Amino acid sequence: MSKFLVESSLKGYLKKYKLAITYSFIVGLFIGSMPFIYKAQKGLRVQKLIQEERSMRIQNKVKICKGENSEYKKYLILGFPKTAIKRFNICMEE
Repeated sequence: MSKFLVESSLKGYLKKYKLAITYSFIVGLFIGSMPFIYKAQKGLRVQKLIQEERSMRIQNKVKICKGENSEYKKYLILGFPKTAIKRFNICMEE
């Protein structure tokens, strides 16, 4: 008989406080996932910084390879655009 009363009171309690239990579960789930969210966000920031750094390196390399004293510029002035492009590609690969 007491087992029936315990189950009955538990069911009544769950029905009565269903919304509060649901909110508590959602808040607990959110708080528990905060470290994972923070790590993922930090990882995305690091990837973005790495990508920006690569972009800046490529831009600097292009400036150097197309600069005034470069072979690309010399062949382009002499009228050999295909050779100038080849020299530019070789310079970019280095």
